[in-house]
Amino acid sequence: MKQKRQRKTTITKKHILLASSLLMGICVLALAAHLLRYAPVEPQTLSELLDLQEDKLARVDIARMNLLCATGLPNSENIKLNDYLQTLDRWAEIVKKAEEKYLPTLYRNPAKYENSLAKFKAITLVLTIQEDLKCGYNMKLVHSGAMQDWRSTQFFKDSRDLFLHGLIERRKGTCASLPVLVAAMGRRCGYPLYLVSSKGHLFCRWQDSKETFNIEASSRGVDIFPDSHYLQYPHPTTKEECSNEKYLKTHTPIEELSLLMSTRAVCFNANGLYKQAIEAYEISLRGFPNSKLTRAYVEDTKRRF
Repeated sequence: MKQKRQRKTTITKKHILLASSLLMGICVLALAAHLLRYAPVEPQTLSELLDLQEDKLARVDIARMNLLCATGLPNSENIKLNDYLQTLDRWAEIVKKAEEKYLPTLYRNPAKYENSLAKFKAITLVLTIQEDLKCGYNMKLVHSGAMQDWRSTQFFKDSRDLFLHGLIERRKGTCASLPVLVAAMGRRCGYPLYLVSSKGHLFCRWQDSKETFNIEASSRGVDIFPDSHYLQYPHPTTKEECSNEKYLKTHTPIEELSLLMSTRAVCFNANGLYKQAIEAYEISLRGFPNSKLTRAYVEDTKRRF
């Protein structure tokens, strides 16, 4: 019987180097793919924003989204997108410094914040926005009676009261813009902050694997209310309305965009720009396809147009 001599396999330095290079190449490609998948998406125009698929929409800064939805509205002519975003970046640094400065108060009296680091961060964020950055509610709208008279369109006429550029330009806003500012600043600090709506109102929610709580930042100071509060505030809400309008739900990116487009629509409507209002309302239905309220607004606006 013939036997073949076994060849001895020798692993050389060359083999090790080739294997190391191959492994490094695979790691680099995997890292590049990961970074590409999670890299920020930065549309420069509203049309670019509206063309994004939902997976990419999730990577758009909420502040960028807000400012783009304000473009073309009355009193939005001075928006400088990149400059305003850099302003918010600088404001976020002020928030981080405030958090570092006041952190000892949490350790001295943890009960003040219900033994929650998350609540300490949320409260410090809002108070820094109010006290250090001097951003707050436009009290002229309150004193004018526009908020109490639902027949009045004064509340929605000036885009600066509804979108972030008003807070950046003159430090005044409403419940349409202040929660967005809180979310934008908080996300810059790494906080899990989201937008939530109730009937006629917008607020923020901290939500992670450990804690979930609401943040009311549209009045002076900070309040943390349960969901039951918003079933009555600012208007009583039915279960059907909660379902159709997604009230008290933590909003997804497409729902956040839809909320902003709805705000864009009411501003156009208040200024008699009915064609633009209808277009914005219809886009807002992407995130709220079962919204009876939005469909009623569309029909009412079409009658005026």
